Amino acid sequence: MRPSKIRAAINSGQKAYGLGLTFPEPTLADWAGYLGFDFLHIDMEHGVFDWESAEMMCRVADMHGLTCTARIPNTETDTILRAFDRGLMGILCPHVDSAEQAARIANASRFGPEGERSFGTSRGRDYGLTGKSPAEYMADFNREVTVSIQIETKHAVDTIDDILKVDGIDLITFGPQDLAQSLGHPGHPEHQEVEQAMEHVVSRVRAAGKQMAGDVESSINLVQWMPAKLKEWLDSAKSN
Repeated sequence: MRPSKIRAAINSGQKAYGLGLTFPEPTLADWAGYLGFDFLHIDMEHGVFDWESAEMMCRVADMHGLTCTARIPNTETDTILRAFDRGLMGILCPHVDSAEQAARIANASRFGPEGERSFGTSRGRDYGLTGKSPAEYMADFNREVTVSIQIETKHAVDTIDDILKVDGIDLITFGPQDLAQSLGHPGHPEHQEVEQAMEHVVSRVRAAGKQMAGDVESSINLVQWMPAKLKEWLDSAKSN
């Protein structure tokens, strides 16, 4: 079983450091491994990944002991199944709007008795070639997997206490732009009402004894970071 560095961070109270990608590029994943990153996060909701390229990135991550996670495109049970069958060890679920949806996600993300994930001899299980019995793999996977959810709607904010009662949800985070839209302030996540909504969620997470994603994960999104660095270099080069 691939040990999850994110799960280790949750258990130890420390942080895991990751690189986020919106496009499949094995060389960048390779670099992240050599540089000492803890995890690789791929965006399958807004990025250009398909299942084949996601599996490819998992293979490269495994070479370096990187924990590979993904924001999945939706929270349907078959999507969650495919994500873990490819070898991902953590999922970020977008647009989680209710406790009922959170419960379906948690149920689909773990094997029994904690959930009802379907068992298959796929890459996620190393094709059954490691000598572990199905029961051993199931127990190990349940222990290592992480499930995160994004709060992106007014209804999710209003029902956050119910969502937090669901077992099997490890980390909470936001989709600030979509939350701003839901609250009637498109394009303005800095609006006071949006900030107050997020502060409310964080306070309820703390009160429930749970964790925000930022408590255990720190990551850099390449497509948000690199353009500014390139512009900085170009401006400096032109001024010399």
